[in-house]
Amino acid sequence: MGRVLISAREFAQPIVKLYTLGYQGTDVTTYVGTLKAAGVGVVVDVRETAWSYKRGFCKSALTAELSKAGIEYVHLRSAGNPKANRRTAKTNKECLQRYRKHLKQNPGGLQDLLIVLKSLKKRGKSACLTCFEREANECHRSILTSAIEAHKGGFTPVHLIA
Repeated sequence: MGRVLISAREFAQPIVKLYTLGYQGTDVTTYVGTLKAAGVGVVVDVRETAWSYKRGFCKSALTAELSKAGIEYVHLRSAGNPKANRRTAKTNKECLQRYRKHLKQNPGGLQDLLIVLKSLKKRGKSACLTCFEREANECHRSILTSAIEAHKGGFTPVHLIA
């Protein structure tokens, strides 16, 4: 049986919870309350476009509501699911398959996200990836968290429901 060598530095890295939360079916007050209850310090918006028909979830309004609660906001467009994927996919499954392919062909989105998360981890801030879909397994957030886990960045996903 082979040995797995782990450096002291890697071993000392704490596992940090990486939250995800979709705003489908909730209002901004409940959404922010869920984040506060979980101890989230920064919301990382992984929508391609930080705009919504749903009141309170456009970039400026959401930033203001989060700020009132002491939560920071970062929009990471590069990690978003492209509009072409979302608009032309016949099923949610097809949309997510397209996003997996997109992420492989465009690794910059994942790299940008890893940089943000590592920076937040150094600052002692917990992060929450956000998008529309209530259920993480129906959203590209689940693909992003799986990719982050594969990079062994010391994060474990926790999918919140508001």
